[in-house]
Amino acid sequence: MSANDLLKLNAALNEFQANKEVDDMIMVKSAGPKIVTYEVRSTDRETTRNDVEKALKKHRLGTVSRQLMNVSSMEVTNCKAGGMIYRFVYKPTKGGMSQTTLNASITELFPCIAFETGIKSGQIKNVKDFYNKIIENNSKDLNCYLNAKDAKAGKEFIDKAETGKFQEKVQNAINILKWIEGVNKLHPVEKVFWGYRAKPQGVMSNHPGDIFLQFKNKKYLGVSLKAGGEKTDEPKLNTYVKPIYDFYGRGNEYEKLKDKLWPQYSVIPGITDADKRLWGTQTLAKKTFEFEQTDEKTYNELYDKNLAIIKDELIKLLNSDFKKTKEWLLEKVAQQQQDVPLVVVKATDKQARRDKSSDMLVEALASVKKIQAMPPKGSSKQGWNIMLSDGSKLKMDFTTRTNKVGAMHKMGQFSNLAVKFNKVSSIK
Repeated sequence: MSANDLLKLNAALNEFQANKEVDDMIMVKSAGPKIVTYEVRSTDRETTRNDVEKALKKHRLGTVSRQLMNVSSMEVTNCKAGGMIYRFVYKPTKGGMSQTTLNASITELFPCIAFETGIKSGQIKNVKDFYNKIIENNSKDLNCYLNAKDAKAGKEFIDKAETGKFQEKVQNAINILKWIEGVNKLHPVEKVFWGYRAKPQGVMSNHPGDIFLQFKNKKYLGVSLKAGGEKTDEPKLNTYVKPIYDFYGRGNEYEKLKDKLWPQYSVIPGITDADKRLWGTQTLAKKTFEFEQTDEKTYNELYDKNLAIIKDELIKLLNSDFKKTKEWLLEKVAQQQQDVPLVVVKATDKQARRDKSSDMLVEALASVKKIQAMPPKGSSKQGWNIMLSDGSKLKMDFTTRTNKVGAMHKMGQFSNLAVKFNKVSSIK
């Protein structure tokens, strides 16, 4: 790869990744003398492919074309530059709960339509039969749609359902319907709303509920739907370091992180003290990227040092204010809205049930007496924990890591690394 091509490729990757969601990622899958293969994981593969190709063409890296290969169900992108081929293979986002917009919408929307139109789970013969019933009963005038825009989106998702993980997601939807029917037997449900973009009147626009049950007494229950295996743990929070500091009103402390991290940047050849003013910019990120190409081992050692510092500072922040940390855990992690409570329901191919771990967390936070963030036992570079104590004890598992590629990853992500809450468990 020539230096010029490297700069063009990096510029294209930077442009593609700007303002992407936490779980949208691109990584090097393999690198040979003539072909470099990138695996691109996204919640919307078609849009992502268009974005990648647009960026490659804009920066004139080479000739861009598509090719159907057995490595993916959709055409890959080939970019020929000089004697090299840069190949981009598109895959759905990893993880049991992570899915394309289409797949998620099947799981969320189909039960809403079914409940409103009287489709009973006991009358469904199979997945195909349920799908046909949804097609027949769907209408833009259904109450489950909160506005015309969501109704239009719903029809599009129904029309395209068979192009996604059809069998799996429709079965999940059937199991969600069974769960709603079970709730209705104990607590009569008047309406079920799809919270795709709009939320029911009186519900905050940022409420994390995917669907909303309205009971006969007009009260709402928000439901966050997770899909996965029977024994898998899906990430329950995706955020970044900066929003956590902002929640505490400690933006000034976040800015000071660069003073603790800078020593690892200052030793990189080509970076001077004057470059500190470029903190957080692509210009400085490119300099770290160029160093990575020449001395990857040292680069990773510097990144690991900064990762450890960021983890330690996060732990200090969370331990500095019990009241604020409890508030953050309730609002951002447990995702509780006072007037509209939230429950988490996990759907598998066999059933849909309340996520007991989420219930356990909410209950613990109601009576918690001590909150302590700490490094994990063992040698995990990315992991850390929060312990909740009120007589019993819960352990919350978090990770802090890079989630970008190219110049923007690791050292090029600076202090704003990704933070994920993965699971909660009881400690005896």
